Amino acid sequence: MLPCCHYVRGMSRWVLATGLLCLFFIFSLSCHRPMKVVAVDPQFRDRPRLAVLVIFDQLRGDYLERWESLFGEDGFHRLQHDGAWFQNCHYPYAHTVTGCGHASVLTGCSPATHGIVGNEWYDRAAGEVVNCVVSERYQRVPPTPAAAKKTTAKEDSLGEKRTKGHGAPDRLLAPTLGDALKAATGGRSRIVSLSFKDRSAILPAGRQPDACYWSAEGGKFVTSTYYRERLHPWVEKFNAGKPADRWRDMTWDKLRPDLDYERYSGPDDVAGEGKGAMQGRTFPHPMGSLLYYQALYNSPFGNELLLDLVKKAIDAEHLGHGPVPDLLCVSFSCNDPIGHIWGPDSQEVLDVTLRSDLIVKELMAHLDARVGKDRYILALTADHGVCPLPEVSRAKGKDAGRVSPSVLRREAEAFLDETFSKGEKTRWIENSSEPWFYLRRDVLQGRGLKQSDVEEALAGWLKKQPGIQTAYTRTQLLGELPADDALGQSVRLSFHPDRCGDVAIILKPYYLFTSALLATSHSSSHSYDTHVPLLVHGPGVQKGIRKDPVTPQATAAILAQALGIKPPARSEAPVPDGLFNEPAK
Repeated sequence: MLPCCHYVRGMSRWVLATGLLCLFFIFSLSCHRPMKVVAVDPQFRDRPRLAVLVIFDQLRGDYLERWESLFGEDGFHRLQHDGAWFQNCHYPYAHTVTGCGHASVLTGCSPATHGIVGNEWYDRAAGEVVNCVVSERYQRVPPTPAAAKKTTAKEDSLGEKRTKGHGAPDRLLAPTLGDALKAATGGRSRIVSLSFKDRSAILPAGRQPDACYWSAEGGKFVTSTYYRERLHPWVEKFNAGKPADRWRDMTWDKLRPDLDYERYSGPDDVAGEGKGAMQGRTFPHPMGSLLYYQALYNSPFGNELLLDLVKKAIDAEHLGHGPVPDLLCVSFSCNDPIGHIWGPDSQEVLDVTLRSDLIVKELMAHLDARVGKDRYILALTADHGVCPLPEVSRAKGKDAGRVSPSVLRREAEAFLDETFSKGEKTRWIENSSEPWFYLRRDVLQGRGLKQSDVEEALAGWLKKQPGIQTAYTRTQLLGELPADDALGQSVRLSFHPDRCGDVAIILKPYYLFTSALLATSHSSSHSYDTHVPLLVHGPGVQKGIRKDPVTPQATAAILAQALGIKPPARSEAPVPDGLFNEPAK
């Protein structure tokens, strides 16, 4: 046996060696996972480290009041109780669709200014309908697989019409908050924008995001050569794990089987509902069809997939940990197709809204852990609402119905023939892209007709047709409208002269243009389409319910003030009075 002193010296050497080994192991780990210790720019020392925009596509404004008692404490309730909840929030323009909404929120202006007048519109110079975010100058990253290129389908996995090229903000005519933030920080801010839909990721991000991704074939996330030549490693790794396949053999059933869904929404099977991607009209909805990725988009699980990617982005891009503030834009798309297929009074919309509450809870918990509870500001809104199913409205005694665009155009052509052709059959309308009729100017000139006269005659005829409330002409919108014509003023805010047509159709409340694919839709100036939530949560925000009128476009100015920068250059909506503890700047 060793003497005691030798034993102690032996133990000391063992402890020393073990300690050195532990230090080496810790150092090795730190080399692989560096802790970012960055000095904060003094200009932004007392500002949030991260601004977060959350959009739930088609989350109508009344849902958060209608189902408030059903939410948990850490999702929507946290925003409603610990932040500012604007209950009287409406878009001021008439054509309420996804592209317009996503372009408006962070530019702070309307389609008349930022130029995104629809998801698509007719380009007279090109002689074709163009998509609001697709440019032939750019290609998909990674390239579209050969198998997908060979398909004869006219629509992709999200039900979108296929067009040449890929995503870019080329048609956006106004800068966003992201552009303003890049300018204010000398390009040092990190900007990340993510969604299932391309337009929902591209339009809020502006021209200089560091990461901009959306979903494509096979549930994988992609970008375009406008942004970069290859995927970020964290996106590449995410895609490689095939996370979109997780729900393939599942069914979408009710989140809360203990809850009487019919009491809070309506029956599970009503006239006018659709069936989705072979999913059926009633719960449970199968996910394992041949159209699985379309079914994923038509279910709450697509939102869960996007949330997983959002959390990866927050961690991989170290959002909120740089010398200057960063911006994260997230648009959860799946609420939209669910509302289109089953309608706003359906059990499916109730269910996806309850699950959206959990999405908010999980997202904010991740931000709390990674960025810090009082180190970020979050604004939540929607891009538009939705019209009830006409069949449901009629059952409640309302005047409601569907208008066929093709029939309306054919009858409009016949009226113009009868009025101006003098017996000679002519094609008068170059294109009809809702809600616009584009007249053939070459025909008008060739016949010596004054365009304003033809516009006025067509508008007058349209006003007499079933389901149509009124119509506005290009000449009216370029001239003086009565100040008390609120509807006309909203149409003008949707009107960009280089992109819109010559006569705009306004349907009556609860009427829809018929679509073979969708049970209901949106795009009007009626309150069910313009009303969306706006909730703001973060340091310096005055808590409470707000009843004063506000527009979602105020979000750009709100987040700009919180970050201590100027709002985007063409922003029109101011910060609501009294929102922050500090005075407006």
